[in-house]
Amino acid sequence: MIIQSMSVVVPTKNRCINDCEFCCSKTHTNDYEDRFKDKKSEDYLLYKSDLRRRFDYARIHGVDTIILTGTGEALQNIPFILMVDEILKEMNNPFPRIEIQTTGVLLTDVNLHMLRQVGVSTISLSISDIFDDKSNSSIIGIHPKLQFNLDELCKTIKSYGFNLRLSLNMTDVYNNVQRPGTFFERFGELDADQITFREMYYSGNNTKEDQWVKDHLVREDLMEEIKFYIKDQGKAQYPLPFGAIVYSIHKMSTVVDDDCMDSKSEEINDILKYLILRENGKLYTDWGDVGTLIF
Repeated sequence: MIIQSMSVVVPTKNRCINDCEFCCSKTHTNDYEDRFKDKKSEDYLLYKSDLRRRFDYARIHGVDTIILTGTGEALQNIPFILMVDEILKEMNNPFPRIEIQTTGVLLTDVNLHMLRQVGVSTISLSISDIFDDKSNSSIIGIHPKLQFNLDELCKTIKSYGFNLRLSLNMTDVYNNVQRPGTFFERFGELDADQITFREMYYSGNNTKEDQWVKDHLVREDLMEEIKFYIKDQGKAQYPLPFGAIVYSIHKMSTVVDDDCMDSKSEEINDILKYLILRENGKLYTDWGDVGTLIF
């Protein structure tokens, strides 16, 4: 079995500090018990052992990338991240690539230093308007005290030696962009290393988040223009297991992800886009389906 990566869901005991209009997590019920407790808990060592066995499973199956993510911001639970770091060090750091997916909130100097210490090499910023900080904050629902200047944040991230990936949520906020090159000029200003154009997902559960996505879809012709521009101006490098091609363009690694939740393909094969390590310490293959339990 080929597995591209493992998403590690960092438990968030309270609600996410953001309030994204399109939040995927809100479109599903969370049926996974949060077993993470502090070190004084009787269950702490057992939970840690359960996580270790799932990391072992991923390693045996050739996974080389883990992604810290969550139904909230991963940095809302730093003790959990530090526990994962303990496990990986006990395993002699079997995953060479450790990433964190975030909107950018809570990326303080203290937290950036901590992320470097635990081996994170790539910070993937989920951005909803790369041209306007106020618009970006509004769509993501960032609290006024946590709002940030994207240019300054990207500069700080790079100063710590992280790889910077910009993951663009492609909505109608970009419908007035007249040419694909405008995006790449902006990426260059932010000194990005990697780019993902992420087409939006809706669950089909008729939630208000689903409706928001349907009402704010990016122009189809713009996405086609972006794809053509990447193929025309870039150089194909290699395919990802789930089919997308990585291109080198303007000194940046670029991918168009039209299935971020891995929900479109019904073909049964030996390729998994990712494993998902949930809050209960168990492995799954689908974000919204407890029936995809591995063990």
